[in-house]
Amino acid sequence: MFTLFKYLVWLVVSLLCLMLATISISEFLVNSAVDAPYDAKLAEYARMLAAETRAEGEGVAIPPAAVGLLRRIEHDRVLYVLRDAGGRVLAGNPAVPAVSGLSDRLAPTLRDAEMADEPLRIAAMPLADPRDPSQRLTVEVAEPLERRRALTETLRAQAVALPQMLVLVIGVLLIVYGYAYVWRPMQRLRTLIDNRGSNDLSPLDPESAPQDLRPLILSINGLMQRLAVSIDTQRRFIADAAHQLRTPLAGLRSQAEIALTEDDPAALRRSLARLAAGTERATELANRMLTLARADTPLAAPQADVDLPALARDVISDHLPSANARAQDLGFEGPAPGRGAVVRGDRLLLRELLSNLVDNALRYTPDGGVITVSVECGAAASATLSVTDSGPGIPQAEHDRVFEPFYRGGEAIASGTGLGLAIVRSIAAAHGASVSLRPGPDARGLQVAVIFTSLAAA
Repeated sequence: MFTLFKYLVWLVVSLLCLMLATISISEFLVNSAVDAPYDAKLAEYARMLAAETRAEGEGVAIPPAAVGLLRRIEHDRVLYVLRDAGGRVLAGNPAVPAVSGLSDRLAPTLRDAEMADEPLRIAAMPLADPRDPSQRLTVEVAEPLERRRALTETLRAQAVALPQMLVLVIGVLLIVYGYAYVWRPMQRLRTLIDNRGSNDLSPLDPESAPQDLRPLILSINGLMQRLAVSIDTQRRFIADAAHQLRTPLAGLRSQAEIALTEDDPAALRRSLARLAAGTERATELANRMLTLARADTPLAAPQADVDLPALARDVISDHLPSANARAQDLGFEGPAPGRGAVVRGDRLLLRELLSNLVDNALRYTPDGGVITVSVECGAAASATLSVTDSGPGIPQAEHDRVFEPFYRGGEAIASGTGLGLAIVRSIAAAHGASVSLRPGPDARGLQVAVIFTSLAAA
């Protein structure tokens, strides 16, 4: 509620400042609009009387016809006075205050003054003395400000007060609208989210919010849906990992307990060897799970150009000792490095992808079998990286399930973690590639193909 109070105070203060600024501007514009025509009229009267001033005998006077015309034009009092250079009144009302500081130009000068505590507006017009052009006379025309003030008040009420009241009413309505249709629904939405449990990721109801907030709610729902999928995947992964790690850890504990009871050095060495082998398997399982978790995250920038034939040759070189130990024929088919099969991505992850495929092929291919790594450039800037073996293959019914973490087919004949193909698919998906399984040549063995649909620019 304190936040709402600050919000309302900010709106009210902003509205008041805006009103004060518009009132000041409107006041200035109204006064200028009223003063301009009245001042122009006074200046014109002064010019008219100056033009009608005549020499009469030894004196100077303004003809009664000109004065009468002035009084017929104006319904209110308009006072005038004619003075010489010394300030002596030659004609008119001597009570009109004298205007000082006139310029030498023969043009009206406007001044504010008072006469018997009554505010006046005076237009003073210098002119040459008809008797002696070297001397100057001054004609002053004065007008009380009553009519100006009355007109100013009328315009202020119509052009300032009414619009400001309208602005105030509209501002209040906007504040009420913002509170009722924006702020309160947002507060309800916030309370609803704050009161939810940590495991409640069910979607919010878009119909419970104003139309303008529904896209935001839909975006929040989409985010919660993605979070739910991610959390569910993590939970299943943790459960599967805990289940898979329980067995090797229990085996390590048993081997350690057996080793503690051995008195024969040879038997102790055998127990320690089995313990070391179990530790190696547990380490491999942990490393595979870390690789799978890394593959499920977005690729880190910057990426690099990866030459698939060069990568394949490096991976084959790493696995040649294992293949030679079992008399397996591990070879490569494809273009030479730098001949167009270059993809953009993470070299370490792509190396892990191919290493998993080659390792699986070596595990499941009998002694003396054949494993072939091949790179083939296809049409439309695509490339296929495949590993073909002469092993027992995978039944068609299990082609989808073997990509699930920790899944191992019922006919598996080699030890493993069940994570290899899951890692392959995750890394391939991170690089925009797809993975397919099909029988090898002559329907024997297995071929795993990773298809990259976008090659790096040459």
